[in-house]
Amino acid sequence: MNQTTNAVAPAFTNSLVQTPQASGFLELAATETGRRAFLGDPEKFDSDVGPDILNAQIALRDGVETIARLLKDETRNEVQRHEVAGVVAARTVEALEKSKAAIERRAELLYSDGVAQAEREFSPRASHAALESEIRTYIRELANKADGPSKIRAAMLESKDVAAVIYHSPGFLVGINPETHSKLRFEATERWVPDAYKRMTGSIALSELAPKFAKAANSVRNSFYNPTLAAKASTRVQF
Repeated sequence: MNQTTNAVAPAFTNSLVQTPQASGFLELAATETGRRAFLGDPEKFDSDVGPDILNAQIALRDGVETIARLLKDETRNEVQRHEVAGVVAARTVEALEKSKAAIERRAELLYSDGVAQAEREFSPRASHAALESEIRTYIRELANKADGPSKIRAAMLESKDVAAVIYHSPGFLVGINPETHSKLRFEATERWVPDAYKRMTGSIALSELAPKFAKAANSVRNSFYNPTLAAKASTRVQF
């Protein structure tokens, strides 16, 4: 009796890893829109990291395209495909991690530069010592009133001298709680030192972007190949 063995068709035709998560990731990563969702839009972030974001997107695109070609490679069996896909995944992850490191370095630099610029602008001035002392007393008295915080904020936005006192004075000297003091310092920078504010907000945006690269790298590891199958290649007999 002749028996015919029929290969089981894969449930997800775009992925070596047969899970909906892997298939979905590869489907999105194959598009520019998807790559921007995973790794950010280079045009919306600090120009110094634009090339790093773009390089990561190119690496992800190339990796996904290689996986797609592997699926059609009839010269390799399943284990060999996963073995090669593991190499592709490692190469792609390396590129993503390199870009992530560059983004984190830029975020740190932007923030430190912004803070330094604001501190220079708001530093205490010996010639204004008496005025700043009076302003500090005024703020401390207002801070205890119901409408005090709103009046302090209005005065800060109106007078750079008030903004400077709020910025460089410890919160306990002006009677402002730490959370409100931090917020006022940030708003003072936005109002009076916009370039420093731009650097600081740019830094925050990059700090929020960096974890997306780590998440994308993890998705690459889980979606490009199956480590268990790839490891079987080590049992190959060489002769």
